[in-house]
Amino acid sequence: MRRCLWLLALAASIASPKPAFAEQFPIHGFVQAASSYRLIRPAACPPTQSLACEEPFILGEGRARLELAPRGEWWALNTKTELIYDAAGQDVNVDLREGYLDLRFPALDLRIGRQIITWGVGDLIFINDVFPKDWGAFISGLPLEYLKKGSDAVSATAHWAGTSLQLVLMPHFVADAVPEAGGRLSFFDPAAAIETRTTDDPSPSIEHTQVALRASRNLFGWDVSLSAYRGFFLSPAGEVEPGPRLRLFYPPLNVYGASAQGSALGGVLSFEAGYYDSRSDRSGRNPSVPNSSIGLLAGYQREIVPDLIVSGQYYVQVTQNYGAYLKTRSPAMPACCAARHVLTLRLTRLLFHQTLRLGLFVLGSPNEGDWYVNPEASYQVTDAISASLGFNFFGGPPWSPYGQFKGDSNAHAVLRYAF
Repeated sequence: MRRCLWLLALAASIASPKPAFAEQFPIHGFVQAASSYRLIRPAACPPTQSLACEEPFILGEGRARLELAPRGEWWALNTKTELIYDAAGQDVNVDLREGYLDLRFPALDLRIGRQIITWGVGDLIFINDVFPKDWGAFISGLPLEYLKKGSDAVSATAHWAGTSLQLVLMPHFVADAVPEAGGRLSFFDPAAAIETRTTDDPSPSIEHTQVALRASRNLFGWDVSLSAYRGFFLSPAGEVEPGPRLRLFYPPLNVYGASAQGSALGGVLSFEAGYYDSRSDRSGRNPSVPNSSIGLLAGYQREIVPDLIVSGQYYVQVTQNYGAYLKTRSPAMPACCAARHVLTLRLTRLLFHQTLRLGLFVLGSPNEGDWYVNPEASYQVTDAISASLGFNFFGGPPWSPYGQFKGDSNAHAVLRYAF
């Protein structure tokens, strides 16, 4: 409690700087409290996940963010630093969420530092968005902005004749944040009996530098783009070694993709496609490495009446060399389908002069049987104070992408004061 009061006092002290200083050196931020309560106790927890069974609260934290944005005629500096107090773990951490320098030239924009990069047109379905994500924050019920993680990168965007070409270099590998053994989230762990584990991250080097390239422009009223990526899978693969010991690693990956979005049929149509080239297992015979795959997405969004927006998506992921996968997979691992089909629906309703936002997101796989439902309400109490209440419900087979988190179904609440 003392820490939270101290954070609030700090926010109040910097929220009203002198006018002249504020114009030259803008300061913003917020103080936030978030909590998430587990609604379903995990059916069974191995020793590596005992904490997930014991903790009724998945999340309980206080967070203070300070945003600094000084800028000049051809440059701008942006930083978002957060002080995080974990009430359950009695721990305090400092996180530089973003910190980058923008340099503007006549036909070139340069951004250097930690930055959040988003590509693609999917709604909670990512094909060509090859940048790191925090799935633990998403499952726990933190605001959706925390699903994306910052990349330590150099991004150069050139503009010419209506076309933009963006090159992103990431010398430091940042993986997806996924639930881990010993944490508060329960998940499907086929190697639960193995407690000795190591993780091999790609070491910083020229050879391991991740490279992403995207060309985009507007054609006949449609925003279209082509993209390519050379790097690694951001979620770990696992290999059992003598001991026994579980070695987690990140296999090499290429991604080639395209997307298009434009007005049609009284709303907005979206299309996206991507080919995942699993460089170290193009034959599909290594059971420890994901096979190459093709992802296709089609989406549609429309405001059917004022302040009521409906959107839906269809997504399919087709595994390549599926026969080789079936022959070499471990008998302990349930077999995935040759093609995973996913449907989503999102409803958004704005009320009371758009201060109250009611939302419902539903995702389901008709052939693999897993699903996710997220009803949520948020209210802008004042210009500075907002509150939200929501639920995350997961279901399906315990080994499926969303069914494995059934024991993490939760009710979550967030209160924020912004300055």
